[in-house]
Amino acid sequence: MSTPILFNSLLDLDGVVGAVRWRESVPGKGAATPPFLIEHIGGISEDRAERLMAHAEAAGLGIMGISQLSYQRASHDPTVVYPLDAYYAHSMRGSVVCTINRVAVLLDNTVKADIQHIISKMILVDNR
Repeated sequence: MSTPILFNSLLDLDGVVGAVRWRESVPGKGAATPPFLIEHIGGISEDRAERLMAHAEAAGLGIMGISQLSYQRASHDPTVVYPLDAYYAHSMRGSVVCTINRVAVLLDNTVKADIQHIISKMILVDNR
């Protein structure tokens, strides 16, 4: 088992300008209930953190559903990407990386970031 890392340590990663972690307000009902913000760090306001959380939760539920359906359709196919642990959304100014354990970071696109390294740290945040 990997050792969990502190949520605040995500700010030490190149390119990370802010981060948020959250949980479902009613376990098992993420699609039907708004998520609950646990904390946010870095250069983002609480309003921005709540929007990031809500958008990441909605996108994550959709992406996870697609991944599971793909796996059920062809579980024998080694090219099926499952289990899924993260997704990355790129935009002109900043990008978002979100892990299925409900942690998201905002990236400054002017900084060269190692996305795989960032994800490997994000999935170690104990978010229970």
